[in-house]
Amino acid sequence: MRRLVIIMMRKFCLFECYRQFAPLKWHCRKDFHRGWTIYFLFLLMTLLFILIISMWNTREINKLIKKLPDIHNQSHALTENLAVSHIFIVSAYYYPISKSLGRNAIAVNMVIDSKNSHMNTTSHYFVGSNNSYTQKSVAVLESETIEVCRYGSAVAMATMVDNLNRLEVESGGTRFEIPFKIARYTAPKPVIFCISPQFVAEQWEIFVFHVHVAHRFGAHMIIYLTSIVDSYFELMQEYERIGYITIEKWLKMKFNNPETPFFEPNLNTELRNQAGAHADCLLQYKEAAQFISFFDMDDILVPLNYPTYFQEFTHEFNKNPGARSIFYGRREHRFTKGGSFSKFNFHEIVQSLESSLTKAPKPVIKPELYNSMGIHGSKRDRNPNKQAFTLTGGPLITVPSIIHVQRPIGKDGPSDVHQLWKFEFGPFNETIQDNDVEALENDIWRIRNISAFAQLGSRLPNTDYFFSIIFKCYLSEFYNRPLSKCPNAESCEIPQNENYKCIHTDAKYVSSPSLEPYTYHFYTDEFWSKYYGCYH
Repeated sequence: MRRLVIIMMRKFCLFECYRQFAPLKWHCRKDFHRGWTIYFLFLLMTLLFILIISMWNTREINKLIKKLPDIHNQSHALTENLAVSHIFIVSAYYYPISKSLGRNAIAVNMVIDSKNSHMNTTSHYFVGSNNSYTQKSVAVLESETIEVCRYGSAVAMATMVDNLNRLEVESGGTRFEIPFKIARYTAPKPVIFCISPQFVAEQWEIFVFHVHVAHRFGAHMIIYLTSIVDSYFELMQEYERIGYITIEKWLKMKFNNPETPFFEPNLNTELRNQAGAHADCLLQYKEAAQFISFFDMDDILVPLNYPTYFQEFTHEFNKNPGARSIFYGRREHRFTKGGSFSKFNFHEIVQSLESSLTKAPKPVIKPELYNSMGIHGSKRDRNPNKQAFTLTGGPLITVPSIIHVQRPIGKDGPSDVHQLWKFEFGPFNETIQDNDVEALENDIWRIRNISAFAQLGSRLPNTDYFFSIIFKCYLSEFYNRPLSKCPNAESCEIPQNENYKCIHTDAKYVSSPSLEPYTYHFYTDEFWSKYYGCYH
């Protein structure tokens, strides 16, 4: 490098010398020595600059390392107090008019860091604008957080302006625009079933069982979906095309550009932010539906006294005029799978059903009376001392009970997951009328004979691969024991299988500038990806 510089300087000097000062060649030697002086000064300044930057970076990096929690070590996840709370915005809805929120309201569905002290002392501000006016409002917060998780679901509500066309959050005097949607004012049916987020979903038999029962008795299923086996996804899409369900993309949380310490949100939020999915469904349909329930895919309810859910729920609420919700008890069940879509038969499924022990109930609510929702009902309907459901929200109904069919049996008999957590099963003790079974069988027969469904049938999985992996993980992490840490499957390893290809949600993730006390993150432009893999 040094020789190259000398050669270049000599050439430059000789060129300039002979062009301008050929008679006085001592000018060349003078310019040459001046060039060397400039070169050494430049080199010295460069080295000094690099040294200063390195020292500053080392100091700042050391400061950051001291502050940054080790996200792989969860021992202090519930106690560490951070200067900045990272908030993930799941969705935001605008209500020109609302039965419960009033005029020009917004409801922002968020995941908050509930362990930082300023969460209880610092307000959330939102700014709404139309073409002629801007209004700043402080939000009222309803949270569904639980003690063993650092992050939890919360809904912020505020009043904005007429004809809202721009929504911003404000933190530390800085504003940042966030996306929003107008809430729905019409629904496919008066009863909406909000189905918890599905991941590495493969048990299509449970879905077919549930979707036909829900359709028969007058409910529309809103299915939140993170990842699913590709052929099963195509089956769901066909049911969506004929109006039985609506599929909602459910995204993992990611902080695109965090500049301050944080704990990993998915690892520290209860069950894939299932409460946030319930809140999203509630906020979307609270002005459109008469009743909303919050079920898992394997929670199947058959009304007992009336031919539709709407009539059955109306009857129960009329019996309890002060109730905001009713809770249906659940009972563990199992049935024998048919083995293929072409052999799916409701007569055989109902005949094979067996009943076992009871489980935690699930709610049906009057949506105008709620703005947030937890996994087994709102925290406002739970006894804070005993962690048990009370009658403050509404009564517990044990007849009929929800038919919970988490672990159906294959044609070859019980699998290893049945041996890991054994239940005693006896005769089926719920009631499904013969005429309803016949109607369900006629409906599935009609569906099977639609060409698009018939072509899909042979490609659906006939064995469970992912369910066994996830069930064993849940069993080792939190099933059948008091909660001592945040329950989820994020730490579960999911080995990939070349025989199973999945569709997964993805999106463009956005972060606000680094703000105090709250830094916000969200996603936009969601899409289905076939390249992500079969993961949670």
